[in-house]
Amino acid sequence: MEVTYKFSVDAAYYRTLIERYYRQRPLLLHLRVQFGLLALIITAAFVFGFDSPPETKWFIALAAGTLTFFGGVAATKWGLFQRFRYRGDFGTEVTVTMSADGLIASGHHVQGKWAWAAYPRAVRYSDGIMLLRAGVIRWLPDSALTLGRPDDATTLARSNSALRVLA
Repeated sequence: MEVTYKFSVDAAYYRTLIERYYRQRPLLLHLRVQFGLLALIITAAFVFGFDSPPETKWFIALAAGTLTFFGGVAATKWGLFQRFRYRGDFGTEVTVTMSADGLIASGHHVQGKWAWAAYPRAVRYSDGIMLLRAGVIRWLPDSALTLGRPDDATTLARSNSALRVLA
């Protein structure tokens, strides 16, 4: 059985990859949770750490907490996106074929072949599969399938990796 994906490695692809990556992480490693906790700490530090009029202290504390929460999440995603944007394959079309033997990927700047041992973990989402190993993420969206079906891809990933399903 073979499943082939053909997709453009563009801004939409990387934004989806970043969102899906953080969604599969443990709860305390989700960006919103991390920056939410940091915002609470900063807010508490302003409230309990400064001796100033309460209305000023609360305003500054809430502003700092809100800025930390929303700004931290946005800045982290933006920074990751900038890192991906300057890769050589940005804006090119990539073809990835999954089979029982492993993965074969080819694009304008890269060609490679990996055995399934290279991707010990996989996560199935409603719109694609993410293959993972330390330091490497490969997002394969169902909308990019040119050969095979999403069920075939799930079967291949399940039989060769530790598959986790997230809706």
